[in-house]
Amino acid sequence: MKKFVLISCVSKKLDGQHRAKNLYISPLFKFNLAYAKLLKADKIFVLSAEYGLLELDKKIDSYNKTLNEMRIRERKVWAEGVLGQLKEKANLDSDEFVFLAGKRYREFLTPEINNYDVPMRGLGIGRQLKFLKEKTCGTCGKLHGLFDRMEKHRFPFDEKRIPRNGIYILFEKGEPGHGVDRIVRVGTHTGEGQLRSRLKQHFLNENKDRSIFRKNIGRALLNKDGDGFLEHWELDLTTREAKDKFLHLIDMKKQAEVEKKVSDRIRNNFSFAVFEIEDIEDRLRIESRIISSVSGCEECGASGGWFGLNSPKEKIRDSGLWLVNELYKEGMKDEEFLELERLIRDKGDSLV
Repeated sequence: MKKFVLISCVSKKLDGQHRAKNLYISPLFKFNLAYAKLLKADKIFVLSAEYGLLELDKKIDSYNKTLNEMRIRERKVWAEGVLGQLKEKANLDSDEFVFLAGKRYREFLTPEINNYDVPMRGLGIGRQLKFLKEKTCGTCGKLHGLFDRMEKHRFPFDEKRIPRNGIYILFEKGEPGHGVDRIVRVGTHTGEGQLRSRLKQHFLNENKDRSIFRKNIGRALLNKDGDGFLEHWELDLTTREAKDKFLHLIDMKKQAEVEKKVSDRIRNNFSFAVFEIEDIEDRLRIESRIISSVSGCEECGASGGWFGLNSPKEKIRDSGLWLVNELYKEGMKDEEFLELERLIRDKGDSLV
């Protein structure tokens, strides 16, 4: 016997063409998909008012149609089509089906299916979200919840509100995760008292050789446009030897233009939370644990419109993070999360 999960489509979608799993961007759909993955199904499908039964990786155009606005005869015709598609992939008599779908999406399907479950039958949207959050929010979800309660800094930020030593958590406009702003980068510093200057290197100083984050944003900008200057953007001019070897090859006016575009994107699209950690070994350990917990989470990830998908770096595209190091290592344990939560709570002024 196989298990299939059926998730109904939602009205909130990206424009254009996307894979089904990325097209629908409402928190309800995201949480439904995360919960579906926890059920260890053989296959997850979307019940689309426009396309019928959809596989998650199927590329489709955005649409504006819902069963909630269809007449009963139209819904019956739609259901007959979906049943026909299901029969090609499953046994309606013996296989198990889980419906994460509203009444009108399942009303003419369930009578034809022998073994099915509706975990959220009778629950309104608010109670569905509560149910799903409780089921899906593991360590990554708890980290998102913790950092969401912290003060968010945006450009231009007051450096006096930034500790001298610590970790920063970066969020990007339009990127949801676990029902809040999604973590897209985690960073720290090795030099004593350098957290403020590290953030200035990202947001203020237009020098991609001093900020790998800026360099990665520039890579995505240039790669998106198919700009051949990407080859020169990759060159690191930090050392005197490198300058002597490569500086004469680079159009510095073009480089300044790209740096300005990088600054505009970072300043207009990113915010961050910070918390103080004095000891360098603790900083590096906690940074690694957070990155690994987020990159290894199956319940949150990049949206279909995430700018990082333009990156030439496969690790960035696959992880949904502006990072290539510390991915998929040892995640944060429960006791480490409680330690971090206490540390941030004891600082007090970091929480809002």
